[in-house]
Amino acid sequence: MALQVWKCESIDEATGQVISVVDLTRVTQLDKAMLSVPPMTLEYGLYRFTISVSLGVMHLFDVEQSTYVRVTQSAIIARIAANGMSEITRGANTLITLSPETYSVDPDVDSTAPQVTLPTSIALCSANVQF
Repeated sequence: MALQVWKCESIDEATGQVISVVDLTRVTQLDKAMLSVPPMTLEYGLYRFTISVSLGVMHLFDVEQSTYVRVTQSAIIARIAANGMSEITRGANTLITLSPETYSVDPDVDSTAPQVTLPTSIALCSANVQF
């Protein structure tokens, strides 16, 4: 029987030293070959993920393998209108309200939390213009 266990450590990028061991209790299957970490579980930074595999009750074969993962900030998804439209056509003398503060999304923030704060713009079309 094979025993597989995952471990995650936060690493200091300047020194390469372990800062802390990360609690992976939110990850439901730490004893599988594949590990899935839910979004927004880890802070920005460098992490070392290690899987340890032991074969047999008497540890006939033990192996440990590590890989490094850097968690970085995502770019804001900018949207100026509902549904992320890429083109809006309006006739002359019509108003277009561009609302990036309403429709833009920060993927690093919980979807139920307030999102990015951006200004609202109102444009009066003086000709047939496409945005």
